[in-house]
Amino acid sequence: MPKLFKNIYIIDGMRTPIGSPFKSLKCYDTPYLAAAVIPNLLKKHKVKGSLIDEVILGNTVSAGIGQNFARKALDVAGLPVTIPAHTVNSVCGSGLQSIIDASQAIMAGHADLILAGGAESATHTPYLIPKDSDVEQHEKALIDSLLYDGLTCSLSEKLMGDLCEELAQKHNITRDQQDRFALLSHQKAVAAQQEGKFSEEIVPVLDEHGKEVNKDDRPRKRASLEALSSLNPAFKEAGTITSGNSCSPCDGASVLLMGSAEVVERNYYQPKAKLLGFSSVGLKAEDTFSGAVQAVNSCLKDCELKLEDIDIFEVCESFAAQAIFTKEQLNIPGEKMNLWGGDIALGHPLGVAGARVLVTLLHILKDQNKKKGMVCICFGSGGAMAMAVEAL
Repeated sequence: MPKLFKNIYIIDGMRTPIGSPFKSLKCYDTPYLAAAVIPNLLKKHKVKGSLIDEVILGNTVSAGIGQNFARKALDVAGLPVTIPAHTVNSVCGSGLQSIIDASQAIMAGHADLILAGGAESATHTPYLIPKDSDVEQHEKALIDSLLYDGLTCSLSEKLMGDLCEELAQKHNITRDQQDRFALLSHQKAVAAQQEGKFSEEIVPVLDEHGKEVNKDDRPRKRASLEALSSLNPAFKEAGTITSGNSCSPCDGASVLLMGSAEVVERNYYQPKAKLLGFSSVGLKAEDTFSGAVQAVNSCLKDCELKLEDIDIFEVCESFAAQAIFTKEQLNIPGEKMNLWGGDIALGHPLGVAGARVLVTLLHILKDQNKKKGMVCICFGSGGAMAMAVEAL
């Protein structure tokens, strides 16, 4: 879209820790994950819940979580039920799409202050039974909703991993390249954890035993190239993608507080960043994992920026092959990309992923004392998004 005609601010963004399925966050279903973040975000900036104009939350696998989970999250978080709320589904781009929707509402003058982000629980995704199935034979008819609604392309009917295998083969991205990228993701995430880099963006929660969870489950201190190279291909017998060099669906939530210039000035908020622009592109299903390149270039053009103007990139790591392709095609310097690791190490709550990378980007820009940053994400059925921000 064209350059923004109104200033839109990101006051702040926070997230839960990311939990592996059936582990630290298994007692939280989707609405409660989002509700764990919202009060902390508002309290931090002394924002009264009654000032929020709208809540927009992304989610991918919605089976079993009830009607419009954003309304439930709003209620559990203690916000007035008179606030409108709705749920967005753009697969892995859902969280970032909610930010785009919030930005468009603010630009249109329909809202001044919006909570936007995403929540997902891989733990609670149910099995589906087709209505025309023989009930007595239901076990044979069970469909994994996470696999069907989250990890299978609706246009090509191929698994997302199969589509990325095609990208890796077409562009000669080797197994060794992917394993080394995955190892680096873990190493950077572990280092960031040990240095307390995530502490400001993570809202601690209590697990089922009342124990505080304040860090992501998945980064592996003992990750090694030897261990990664020993894993079998996950999608094709002679393929290069494994469980080690691809992301894992997880549990988590990320929420950002978006505001107009008027509300920021009127309430003396101190925003973390100003939105520079965003882009969303559609493409053939088989080209899904090359889409981030097109989205980034489109966003740069709309923002009247060059790639070298961007200080920090957060590229969603659905698969190492996809992240490597994006990095190489755009010629992103290694020292500018995914400084604290990415989805391969941290985990990938589907409807949260786009919002999570934006939350992390905001905190990296502050930590590194940098100005301009960009996030990008590919999503199933042939699409990609990118967004650029400027730290304040």
